[in-house]
Amino acid sequence: MIRPSDTTFTSADSVGIARWQMPSLIAGIVGAVACIIGWVVNPTVFYRAYLPAYLFWFQIVVGALGVLLLQYVTGGEWGILIRRPLGAAARTIQWMAVLFLPIAFGMHAIYSWTDQSLVAHDKVLLAKSGYLNIQFFLVRAAFYFFCWILWAWRIRILSVRFYGDRSPYTASSRQKWAASGLVMIALTLTFTAFDWMMSIEPKWYSTMYGINFFIGAGLAAYAFVIFFLARLSDTPAMAGILKPMHFRDLGNLMLAFVMLWAYTAFSEYLLIWYANMKEEIPHYLVRQAGVWGLISVLLILFHFFLPFFMLLVRAIKDRPSTIAVVALIILVMRFIAIYWLTEPAYSGPRFHFSWMTLAALVGVGGLWMWAFIGQLKGQTIIPIHETWVEEAVREGAKANA
Repeated sequence: MIRPSDTTFTSADSVGIARWQMPSLIAGIVGAVACIIGWVVNPTVFYRAYLPAYLFWFQIVVGALGVLLLQYVTGGEWGILIRRPLGAAARTIQWMAVLFLPIAFGMHAIYSWTDQSLVAHDKVLLAKSGYLNIQFFLVRAAFYFFCWILWAWRIRILSVRFYGDRSPYTASSRQKWAASGLVMIALTLTFTAFDWMMSIEPKWYSTMYGINFFIGAGLAAYAFVIFFLARLSDTPAMAGILKPMHFRDLGNLMLAFVMLWAYTAFSEYLLIWYANMKEEIPHYLVRQAGVWGLISVLLILFHFFLPFFMLLVRAIKDRPSTIAVVALIILVMRFIAIYWLTEPAYSGPRFHFSWMTLAALVGVGGLWMWAFIGQLKGQTIIPIHETWVEEAVREGAKANA
């Protein structure tokens, strides 16, 4: 077994990540200023445009936490390269709580069930008012963030402790927290999807909506970390560590998430369409009309079929440049999927896209990237304190020698 001192591992600073922190902050500030201008011009349009932009970055953060917990439970070597980026992304969840404030303040523009006069004259909304009300909505959101922050930082504390004592009791405690965290994140993300997304159409419901969002978040996190590592593969510091076998394993897991997302999305569509209930069908009727219908076709082609067939090819998965393209396609389609799910609730069959969505996408993304790089700085990209790390890296080098 190779000792940590025998192998050179690279810190986030030495691969040049730190130089992108300030540009990210500048982009975030520019986007935030544009958002403020949009809010002044038309608050209602701004709040509705902000929601999908926020949800896109949020799914990467909370998906990273879910994949990180899964990695600690399984302990597989597939997570050797992504554990640190996943942990850094997960620990930015408190910043996402701050960036959630525009949604909390703009609830009246985003969610129709906040209109008490409308609820009072609608039997369906009145029956749901015990759950869909402003106070309970905010309490649930605070509880979700509390759970995500608790698990993200508890895992971090136990990992730091394990670095110092190498105790099996610490490793066991971390694994138990991760196992319970998987249950936590599955439940909280399911209800998050119901609360933040599905309730923009309060009369429509789908029991598969939550699991589809949960899987989509995991897929987005995988795509992000794969793209992130692929960009690092060009640096001299990581050239001797990142091997084709590592990207191949990550590509196989991303393929599994692509297939699982497609399965849940198609199952939801098939069950609702087959049942042909007037309470459920309008959701898809609107999204199959005009430009929205074209977007639904693009989702089928570029969110499933293209990544699916590309990830079946070993040569694509082995090369950082090609698997990065697949990851980027998935990230773009994840945003389009979220926009396709949210915007038609406001604009109906008529396609609408506001510049404020781009402003929010840049603003939230820039601020989040600044926080993400800040969490990753000062530590090695690979967790050298884990007992199986050097062997995994060595076997990857042998497999590709």
